Amino acid sequence: MKRWIETRLIDPPSGVVLSALFGNSGLFVSYSPLLDQWYHVYPGGEEKIAEPEMILVDEDWIRNHRLVKPRPKREVPRRIRRRKAEQLRLF
Repeated sequence: MKRWIETRLIDPPSGVVLSALFGNSGLFVSYSPLLDQWYHVYPGGEEKIAEPEMILVDEDWIRNHRLVKPRPKREVPRRIRRRKAEQLRLF
């Protein structure tokens, strides 16, 4: 049985295409441990992306590859909106 899990809680599977959630979007991703990089895989190519929030993996994989010390949550950048709000205040 497969289930969704935060990517920061497990060691990511390599060389496999998985379903992932990135914000409100679902997409197919792959992880390269050699480059420590995530890729969005689509018909005709692939593109580098940041680490997705959640991936769909088998429960056995989760049990066997859970991290002892989870990675910290990544921060969502909000500086862009703040800068825009500051610029609008000037008008």
